[in-house]
Amino acid sequence: MAGHFLWAERLFSLQVDAPEIRFAAGQFASLALPSPEGSAEPMVSRPYSFVNAPDTAPHEFLIVELPQGTLSSRLARLREGDDIWIGNAYGFFVCDEVPAAPVLWMMATGTGVAPFLSMLRTSELWQKFGHVVLVHSVRWAEERVYPNVIEAVQREHGARFSYAPFVSRETANYKNHLCFPGRITAALVSGQLEKAVGHAIDKETAQVMLCGNPAMVEEVQRLLGERGMRRHRKRAPGQITTEAYW
Repeated sequence: MAGHFLWAERLFSLQVDAPEIRFAAGQFASLALPSPEGSAEPMVSRPYSFVNAPDTAPHEFLIVELPQGTLSSRLARLREGDDIWIGNAYGFFVCDEVPAAPVLWMMATGTGVAPFLSMLRTSELWQKFGHVVLVHSVRWAEERVYPNVIEAVQREHGARFSYAPFVSRETANYKNHLCFPGRITAALVSGQLEKAVGHAIDKETAQVMLCGNPAMVEEVQRLLGERGMRRHRKRAPGQITTEAYW
């Protein structure tokens, strides 16, 4: 293991040295540790999305420590040099699976922002979409992770990138810009989100990727369905691509 960084209480990033692992931005891999003595399975593992871009090292994962978790609490206690097992990369929540569009909306809650942070640092994303909007909802301001990455994306892509942070349980600022209060769904209903960003979410111009709390994913799909947008599938192209990441 390469490193460990604490963002907030029970929210941390884990860096893993495993240069042989190949993945596409948006995919995930299973992290594993030996099971406690007496367990039926030799290893305990959980899937986590890559935060780093595919051509960078070490591999990085954003993790919430669950008090009763059989793995996350142990991952939180790891230190540099400790051994950890990592599996092959999987998943279809990737840029290649999303149709090209003038605007790509990335909407995430909590650790669901991880695959988006990986995608934002790839050239493929910017070749495919004219404008990219990252919407990230957290409970507390300290849970807005990787500000350095977001600022670097803003510097590199300028007016082609918009960042819309939501903080639901306190009033907060991000680089002199007030964070949106409340929840993503409320800002969609009111029109506040689109007005602030300056782009509409509609089936003619937008693709939407959703990742995070299953309740958010389901509710945003419902709201966008009222606009005539539908889940994207290869045999039935649409505008919405989802992944529950909880």
